[in-house]
Amino acid sequence: MKKNLLILAMLLAMTGLVRAQVIADYECIPMNLMLGGADDMSSMTVIPNPDPSGINTSGYVVKFVRSKNGVPWGGFWSALPTPVDVTVNKYVHVKIWKPRISPVKFKLEGGTAGTLETASMTAQSIMGTWEDMVFDFTSKTGTYPVIAFMPDFADPVGLTDDIVIYFDDIMVNNDPTPNSAAVDIIEDYEPMALNLMLGGADDLSSMTLIPNPDKSGINTSNYVIKFSRDMNGVPWGGFWSPTPVDVSTNKYMHVKVWKPRISPVKFKIEGGAAGTLEAGSITPQTTTGRWEDMVFDFTSKTGPYPIIALMPDFADPVGLTEDIIIYFDDIILNNDPNPIVPSVTMRVDMHGSGLAAGEKVWVAGSFGGVNGTWAEPGTNLNNELVDPDNDSIYTINLSLAAGVYYYKFFKGMGWNGGEWTGDPNRGINVVSDTVANYLWGIFQPVGTGENSLANSINVYPVPFNNMLNIETAVDLSSIAIFSVIGKQVARIDNMSKGTTTVNTASLARGIYFVTLYPANSGTPHVVKIIKN
Repeated sequence: MKKNLLILAMLLAMTGLVRAQVIADYECIPMNLMLGGADDMSSMTVIPNPDPSGINTSGYVVKFVRSKNGVPWGGFWSALPTPVDVTVNKYVHVKIWKPRISPVKFKLEGGTAGTLETASMTAQSIMGTWEDMVFDFTSKTGTYPVIAFMPDFADPVGLTDDIVIYFDDIMVNNDPTPNSAAVDIIEDYEPMALNLMLGGADDLSSMTLIPNPDKSGINTSNYVIKFSRDMNGVPWGGFWSPTPVDVSTNKYMHVKVWKPRISPVKFKIEGGAAGTLEAGSITPQTTTGRWEDMVFDFTSKTGPYPIIALMPDFADPVGLTEDIIIYFDDIILNNDPNPIVPSVTMRVDMHGSGLAAGEKVWVAGSFGGVNGTWAEPGTNLNNELVDPDNDSIYTINLSLAAGVYYYKFFKGMGWNGGEWTGDPNRGINVVSDTVANYLWGIFQPVGTGENSLANSINVYPVPFNNMLNIETAVDLSSIAIFSVIGKQVARIDNMSKGTTTVNTASLARGIYFVTLYPANSGTPHVVKIIKN
């Protein structure tokens, strides 16, 4: 995958602008599918190279399932993290593997020299074998922030069945010759080197880049590493990688892990002048079956280190009777010892509350941290709720470690503006990213804990694009879709049993929350969704 993040971090450090170093996030450039409608079921996924031969022996490629109901311009567009520059390097190269002969097109957009969509300089000539397609942009100059790739531009499409196309290694140079060397790699879909640390012939542990199997909590990214941990492995099983890091200023290593059992997690930096250090996580792993941020303290070291190693299951003895699966993601070096924790969004409907003009809404509770423990309303700005769209629904986002918290909402300064006098306090059990909706003065939390709707509703696909399906086995009084800041962006009333398709084409990419209200006035249910 594109390596510019590491280079950028090093340049910033040299110029005095110290920022976190993203060592590996296992993500590729965003690939926004160009689809033809509800019947177009095309998809793209990064997978192990199914044909590591000829000109492409790399480990990972993109699998494009090309729907028979797609459009000629089916493919992807991407707003690049780093714009491509065709001032000097005028030729874009893409390796492609196709089961049929058809035109291939590439497009540059957003540059001052104007958009250009062009077909490959020479037509595709082979099937079932990797071939380098070259695209001529000598008529353009400058930087372009957006690219698009259309690997099967047959018009009409002319398919009776879906087909599978693979592509890889999007790069630029100033040489129109196929298979010439890259000058700038836009995307190669490769993770950093993961050298397994094994225990012998019986240790069949492995690591593979896969789609995130649990996009929830603190990790909703698209790709993660799957570590198949052999029961015959060693305590120090994991990986080492010749990946440089610098702990001169950034002293804390973060790694997100998902594990089926509780065990120590260790990280190691090697080869630096200040000496090797293998460290356990600052706080031990506390949960299973959920993403958790492990943090490692390297404040006793300084300078550059050429090698890192991760040991995500350092139980000694190993103590396994069968193989287990561990996932990890987002290896980041920064100067913050605090682990990433779940996000909790609370929304309070203040209609009928008697809230005076200019009066503020606050929350106080047993949160701790920056929110304090029962901080008096008005004394801690971190506890103020806001209403950015003036719809009388006030919102606050909190970062809370997993656990149970008690709290209450207040109008105005001081303790006298509470929803009610004395007990009970509201309560919430935080296990992952959570959304809770409330009505002022009514003791009924929404979207927390077990819910009778949870097993009666299916919201899909996740992630979604221009259409979202809501399947329900019960009648609903309404459904509402909220943005991450609490703004209602869609609503449907009186929804009957069955499947309803919501047109979401107008929604921007990002995180949304679907709140489903039962017809019997029971507790609503909240589902987090993500638009690509």
